[in-house]
Amino acid sequence: MAKAFSREEYDVRLKWLTISRILVSSFLLGSLIFFQRRYAIYSFGIFYLYYFLSAVYVLSGIYWYLAHKLQNLPLFAYIQVGFDIILVTFLVHLTGGIDSGFSLLYHLIIISASIILYRRGGYLSASMASIFYGGMLDMQYYNVFFFVRSSNFTAMQVLYFVSVNILSFYTVALLSSYLSERLRKTKQELREKSIDFNDLRVLQDHILRSVGSGILAMDLNGRISSWNPAAEQITGYSHGEIRQMWQEVFGESIKNLFGHTDDLKEKPFHFEGEIKKKDDGRAILGMTASLLRDDRDAVRGIILVFQDITRLVEMEEQVRRQDRLATVGSLAAGIAHEIRNPLASLSGSIQVLQAELDVQGDNRRLMDIVLRETDRLNAIITEFLEYARPTPAGDEQIVLSSLVDETVTLLRNSREFRETIKIICNLDQYAIVLGDPRRLRQVFWNLLINACQAIPDSGEISVSVEQRSEAGEDMAVITVADTGMGIGQESQKKIFDPFFTTKQGGTGLGLAIVHRIIDEHGGSLTVKSEPEKGSSISIRLPLMSAAGSHDASVRQHPAMP
Repeated sequence: MAKAFSREEYDVRLKWLTISRILVSSFLLGSLIFFQRRYAIYSFGIFYLYYFLSAVYVLSGIYWYLAHKLQNLPLFAYIQVGFDIILVTFLVHLTGGIDSGFSLLYHLIIISASIILYRRGGYLSASMASIFYGGMLDMQYYNVFFFVRSSNFTAMQVLYFVSVNILSFYTVALLSSYLSERLRKTKQELREKSIDFNDLRVLQDHILRSVGSGILAMDLNGRISSWNPAAEQITGYSHGEIRQMWQEVFGESIKNLFGHTDDLKEKPFHFEGEIKKKDDGRAILGMTASLLRDDRDAVRGIILVFQDITRLVEMEEQVRRQDRLATVGSLAAGIAHEIRNPLASLSGSIQVLQAELDVQGDNRRLMDIVLRETDRLNAIITEFLEYARPTPAGDEQIVLSSLVDETVTLLRNSREFRETIKIICNLDQYAIVLGDPRRLRQVFWNLLINACQAIPDSGEISVSVEQRSEAGEDMAVITVADTGMGIGQESQKKIFDPFFTTKQGGTGLGLAIVHRIIDEHGGSLTVKSEPEKGSSISIRLPLMSAAGSHDASVRQHPAMP
C-alpha cells in the first residue's frame, strides 16, 4: 500500500482536482452549449446542459468547503471520484450513450484518481467506470427505464465496444498508477536524500563552527563561499564584509595561489602571511592552502585553513632575543673590565696633563675631544652592561603615577626638553605594581627622551597610567605617545634589537634596555606608529594584587602635585 500523504498534501491535490474539474467542465460544456444552441447537434434540450454545469459548480463549491472541515481526506477523495464518474455517466447518456464521444472523460477521472490515490484509487475508479459505463450501455441496449436503444449497433458490437472501453479503463489505470507510484517513490527517495543532505550540511556547519582554525573556501573566480566563525574571530570581518574586501585584508598572501594551482595538486602548501584586521591591527597567520574538488575530482576552488600565530612569532622572536642576550652577556662579562680599566687610565692621564700643562689652541681642543669621547665610550659600555646583565626585578611597591610624575619633572628640567613641546598627563593614582623603581624610572626616562627627540619643532607628548582587566588579569597600562616623525613598518620590527637606531649618534641600546627591564618585570610592550603622524608605546605590568597595601604604598611614593 502506498504511503499516505500528509493532510497538507491531500489538501493541495484535492484543490487541484476541484480546479481542474471546473476548468474542464467549463470548456467542454461551454463549447457543447455553443454548438447545441447554434446547430442543435443533439435532440435533448439545452437546459440539461445548464443544469449539468450548475451541478458541477455547486458540487465543486461544496468540495472546496468540506476539504477544510473533514478529517478523513482520502475517503473524501474517493467520494469525489465516485461523483465525477456518475456525472460523466450522465453526460455520456445525455449525448447518446454508445454514440457519445464524452466517454473519454472516464480516462481523465481514472488518471486523477491514480495521481491522488495511487494504484488502489486508479483500479477502483477503473472498476467503477467500467460498471457504470457497461451498465449504462446494457440498459440502453435493452431499453431499460428511460434509456433509448441505439439502432446503429448490434449486440456483439455493443459487447465489443464495452470490452474495449473497459480494457482501456484498466490500461489507463495501470499505466497512470505505475507512473504515479514511480513518481511517489522518486519523491520519497529525493525527500530522504534531501534529509540526509540537510543532516550532512548541518553536520558540516557544526564542524565549521566548532573548529578552532579559520577556514576560507573560494572558487576559481575569487568568490568566497565559506567563512567560519573562527575566521571571523581572527580577522574581525563577517562573511558579508570579507567577500567584498578579502584582497585588502589578505594582501598578497593568497593572490598568487590562483596562478599555482598545479603545484597544489601534489600536496597542500604551507606558508605564513600578514593580514590587516578590522581594528586596523596586524596579525601573522600560519596558512595551509589546498585544492577544493567536486565529486568528479575537478578543481573548483581553493580551501585556506589558517591560525593566528602572532603570539607564537613574538615568542619565537623573544626566544631569539634572549639567546642574543645570553651571548652578549657572556661577552660583556669578559670585556667590561678589559675596556673600562684602560679607559679610566686614559681619562685620568689626560686630565692630569690638562691640569699640569698650559695647553692652548688646537692641543687644548684635541684633549677635550679625547675626554669627551672617553666619557661617551664609558657611557656606551655602562648601557651595554645594563642591557646584558640579568638583574632581578625587585619587589618594592611602586605607585606608578608618582614615579611617572617624577620622571616628567626631570624631563622638563633637562636640556632635551623644549618649550615648544606640550606634555599632557593622565595618571591613575591607584595603579600600584611591584618592581625596581630605579629601573622603571629608567624605562620612562628613555621613552620620554625618545619622544622629545622624535618631535622636530613643536608637538605634544601624552603620558597616561590606567588600570585594565585583560584576559582575566589586572594590568597597569602606561602609554607614552608623541606627535613626532613616527616609525616605519620595517623599523618597528627592529626597534627593540640592540644597536639598532635611526638617530644620528645613537647607541641603539635605549629601547633594548626598556624591553629588557619590562620583560624582567613580567610585562610586555606594544608599539603603534605611523610615519609623519607619531608613535605610541604601551607598557603592561601586572598590578599588585594585595589591596590592603594601598595605604602603605601611597605613603612610600606620594604623588607629586
